[in-house]
Formats: sequence, C-alpha cells, structure tokens
Amino acid sequence: MKRHHGKTIWFTGLSGSGKSTISSRLETILESRGVPVVLLDGDLLRSGLNRDLGFSAKDRAENIRRAGETAKILSDAGHTVLAAFITPMEALRQAVRGLFNPGTFVEVFLSCPISVCEQRDPKGLYSLARSGKIPEFTGISSPFEPPVNSDLVVPTGEQTLEESAGCILDFLEKRFSDLRPLSIQARPRRSREKRVLVIGLDSVPPSLVFGDAGKSLPNLSALVDHGMSGTLKSTDPPITVPAWSTMTTGKDPGELGLYGFRNRTSHDYSEMGIADATDVEAPRVWDYLEKAGNQSILVGIPQTYPPRPHNGITVCGPFIPEHSSTFTFPADLGEKLGGFIGGDYFHDLKDFRTRDRARLLDDLHVMVERRFRLVRHFLVHRPWNFFMMVEMATDRLHHAFWRYANPDHHLYEAGNPFENVISDFYSRLDAYIGSLLALLNDDTTVMVVSDHGTRTMKGSVGINEWLLDNGFLVLQRQPDGEQPLSHDLVDWSRTVAWGEGGYYARVFLNVKGREPQGTIEPTELTTVKNRLAERLRRISDRNGTVVQNVVLKPEEIYRDCRRVPPDLIVYFDGLNRRSVGTVGLGEIFRTGNDTGPDDANHDADGIFIMARMSDLRNGVRMTRGIEGASIMDVTPTILREFGVPVPEGLGGKIIGAEGLECPAEKDSKIVVPAGPESCSPPAGTGCGYSAEEQEIIKKRLAELGYI
Repeated sequence: MKRHHGKTIWFTGLSGSGKSTISSRLETILESRGVPVVLLDGDLLRSGLNRDLGFSAKDRAENIRRAGETAKILSDAGHTVLAAFITPMEALRQAVRGLFNPGTFVEVFLSCPISVCEQRDPKGLYSLARSGKIPEFTGISSPFEPPVNSDLVVPTGEQTLEESAGCILDFLEKRFSDLRPLSIQARPRRSREKRVLVIGLDSVPPSLVFGDAGKSLPNLSALVDHGMSGTLKSTDPPITVPAWSTMTTGKDPGELGLYGFRNRTSHDYSEMGIADATDVEAPRVWDYLEKAGNQSILVGIPQTYPPRPHNGITVCGPFIPEHSSTFTFPADLGEKLGGFIGGDYFHDLKDFRTRDRARLLDDLHVMVERRFRLVRHFLVHRPWNFFMMVEMATDRLHHAFWRYANPDHHLYEAGNPFENVISDFYSRLDAYIGSLLALLNDDTTVMVVSDHGTRTMKGSVGINEWLLDNGFLVLQRQPDGEQPLSHDLVDWSRTVAWGEGGYYARVFLNVKGREPQGTIEPTELTTVKNRLAERLRRISDRNGTVVQNVVLKPEEIYRDCRRVPPDLIVYFDGLNRRSVGTVGLGEIFRTGNDTGPDDANHDADGIFIMARMSDLRNGVRMTRGIEGASIMDVTPTILREFGVPVPEGLGGKIIGAEGLECPAEKDSKIVVPAGPESCSPPAGTGCGYSAEEQEIIKKRLAELGYI
C-alpha cells in the first residue's frame, strides 16, 4: 500500500478570493487519487470548534491558533490538510508556519482585488460591512496585510476556478510526489537529478545564527540540527569583492588578482579601476557544473555584472549601473521581473547613508521580500540543478543598525527604538528561508553561507594622514580642507608610500623602475616594506595608547599575486577601526566614519551550514560542528555534491568529506579547465563598465564605505 506523508496547505486571502471554492475542488481531486485529505474551512470551524470566538483581534488570533494546532495534529497523523482561512495578519501566518517542519507546510496566497471579491460576494457580506452592519470585517473595517512569505501566489482575480486550481495542483505535485496521479506514481521512477541550493547572506556573523541566537530561528536551526555547521574563514581582506568571487572559484584574491572593489590597473599613479565580472578569469563553480550538463540559476551574486550567456539564468548582483537594461541573462528577463514579484526589483538600496533609519528599514524589508519572492518563482517555474542566491540586505542592516542592538558599541543606548531591529529582521529572514525549504525535493542539498562577518566599529584611522605625519607621503601643497588623495596632489619625487581607505587599508610603495617616479631602490624594497610594516603594527592614538594593528604582506598570504597587488594590507585595531584615505583634515584618529553613518566593520568569520533535505525530512539528526573551514572550500564542496571531479589547482578542501557519503560520480568524465595561468600578465580591470558607469559605481562604493 502506498504511504502518504502528512502535510498542510494553508490558503490565505480576502473573503471572496476563492479559498473555500478552490480548496474544495482540490479536495475532490486528491480524494480521487486515494490521498487521505481533510478540508479545514474557516466558516466550518467557527460553527463548531471555534463557535465561542468573536472577531476581536484577540479572538481572531485564537481562531487561527486553534486551526493551526488542529491542522498540525491531522498532518502528523498522515493526512493532507487543506486549510482555508483569511489569516489577515503576517504575524499570525508566521506563527502558523512555525508549528510545522519546513518540509510539511506550504502557504498559498490567493491574490484578488477587493473589488473583484465584492463582485463575487454571494452572501452580501461586503455590502453589510460597508453599511456598518458587520464590524471588524477584513478588507473594509479591519486590515489585511499582504503576505510577504507565501510559497505560491495565485492571481485568482485574473483566472477562472479551473485555472487557479490547476496552477495550485501543478505546484503541489512538484512539491509533494505522493499527491501525483496514481498512473504517474506507478511508472518506473527515474533517478532524480541532484540539486544544490546555496543561500548566501552577506556579512552574517556566527553570533547572530549559532548558539542562543539560533533558538529564535527555527529553519536555520533545523538545517544545523540535521547537517553540519560552523564558522567560515573569509578572505584577506574580508570584503564582498573579492570574497564572493573566491567562494565561487576556489581561488584566493591573489590568484584572482582582485584585492577589493577597486584595483590598480597598472603601476602608474592613475585612479583604480572598478572590478566587475570580466575581471574574474577563473572558472566559477557553475561553469564546472554546466560543463557536466547541469543548469544554473544565479540571483544577486556580487561581481556577476555584466552577465554572460550560460546554461541557465542570471539576475546580476549589486553594483549595477543605474537604469541599466542589461543586468540579466537572458537579456529580456529583466523587464519581466516586476511581474513575477509584484513590484520593482531592488538590486540594492539607494541613499544607504541616510539618517532616516525608519525609511531605510522599510526599504530593507521590501528588498529582501521581493528577492525571496523572485527566488521562489524561479525555484518552481524554471529548470535548475544548481541555484545560488545572495541577499545583501543583511550587510546593509548591520552597517545601519549595529550600534542600536549591540551593548558593546560605544554609541549604544539601552531602550532605543531600534534595539530589536536586527533580531526581528533575522526572524523574518528565517521565515523566508523556510519558504524556500518548503519548495525543495529530497534530493536537494542546502548550503547557507556568508562571505564574512560583522563587528563593532570603534572609529577610523587616517592612513594617509599618518603617512604624512611620519614622512612617508609628501604633498605638493596643503589641501584646502579634507579631500581624496589625488595623484596630482602628491610630490612623487619625495614620496615613499601612499594608502587607500575603506574597511581596511592598502599601502603602496613607490619603487624605482616599477612606479614612474619611484624613490625606493629595488634592492631596498624588502627593508623598507618591513620597516613600514613594523611601524604600522604599533600606532599610538591621541592619548598615547598603542593601537595593535594587523599588517599582512600579499606575497606571504596568497598562493600567487596576479595583476597589481598592494604592498601591505592593514587591519586597524584588528578591524575595529576602518581606514580613511583622505587628506587635509589634519587628524589621524576619528571616533566616527568619513563616508556617513556606519556602525560596523567587517570581520573574518562568516557562517557555513550544509544539510540534505532527505535528512531533514526523515529526521536524521547530525548536528555536526566543523572547524577550520575556509571560504575557498565552498566550490570543492559543491562539486563533490554533484559527483563532479574537483579540478587541480583549487586551493580549498571538501568540507566534512569524512562525514558525508559521496554521491555517485557522473557516468561521463569531464575535462575541467584549469583557469588562467598563474603567471599571466596584468590585465586591465573594469572593462565591463563604461567610463561614465565607473564614476557612478565609484560614488556608490564611497557611499557604502568601500572607499
């Protein structure tokens, strides 16, 4: 006898949107297939189990609570529950979702304009409500909050009953194999293709996900409990670019020749070029997978602009020139995104350095809600084997609100109105992640990763002001106020070193025969570099306190140094302070930031979580901690999940290789390109952006604190 697994399909929408009619139609279809199905209707429950409840906010919440608990009992007993309830508030919907394991619950929003609902109203309830005869009527005198986390949105106002029911049935059959017609179930089952979903969360530190923090994040905790997890060491430097490109290539920043968002294009004194997708010359993980016959969907991944043709879909990540119409592959996909998500698609936030925190928070919520809605659409409606998304909202959240939520921040004030903003945001983010898990089949491996962590920013250090004070940098004239260090301002004939600002400092040496007006003899380069590094490690602040800085030499930390690396990388106060590259202020230490409000800096440790949906749904608990994982390990680990050989030359290892059974190798071996030669000549950067676009992106990077 076929075994059916319990599940709940929760229908939400206005009165008249079709909940009862559609769920009743689906009940008939599923019963004909031998599915043990139970229909829970709001009107029916109010005439029985919930007849003691009215329509106050308290009673409405209790009505939904009882309905959810009833659905849970029936679902646990093996029934497929069709629950049709208005469920007007998002908090109520999230509370219901929280009752269920991610793999046993889906929320379907029947989206229908209130005007259409009124036209369909056979009982005349809307008319009575408008005349005041029915108080607290949803949509008229009581609010209905549009869902932000539905697994499926069905526009019932634009479809017939059969069209809507068919759309939902198609979705449920893809999601739950035991709901398919018996004739299909009886056919010999082809082995399902392996899938991997990577959920990237920019800037997420372990402290906000693991330990006590994880107790309020049921979906992430479920992945931790049924898989493996731990900290993920970021790149040096721990910056969005190059970190995501290292994660997706298995190559360190030196091998990629990418040392930040901006990079020197030659050894002259011209401005740096803006990094884009054309600068990533090594194969990405999806290149290897697609060569093995897989399809990829890529959403929001940094340094994927401009998009390139491949076997799948790309919606480029942040740092896209404003008004660009070429940010997707296929190119015509961009104009369709709004229709998929019910509004404009946000690549990133504008005016991020605003002091209007309330508006910024609203924008963050809209951005993340629409990104996840787009991802859900692609998960269901487009073919894929490998799916990777990156959400930038977490990074923007931390930079804007870290001071309000962390008592260790010097600007923290207890009881401030934004004290719970970060924890509340993460709770909603966890629910979004749960909505993705509900759409995955058992052959899917889920990874949740971040490119780096976050820590409190105590202030900033003027790298060029320090170099000026200590005689390493000489200017032609004293600036009239604070300004960026420009090449025409520097007396290169007397300058030894200059620096760049950002979340860390880059220091460049002026070497004879390498730079146009070099002052350091090549034979003295090592001596000068060591002397400068030692001075930078111990800088005294205005009170005479020694600030312990971390100074790195690229040739010692990278396997190769392509293009034009910095001579030194400096983490001021171990990344507790950012670097300021301007001159003219005459001040080395600041308590604030030079580019506008910013409460946080980047940190070295991100997160790594990996679980297989089959283990999650079958209750196989691993709860396995990992140690020593690096961001370079992610690409080899993904390839292993597909049984694709890991190419020679990658710097990472397979995370948890000794603890997971390896999927079967592909029948056909593939030839994997090794990528660019390590001794390739320097290549120009930023050729994907026009000169005008580079200026726009440069301004954007300054606003975000990367310059």
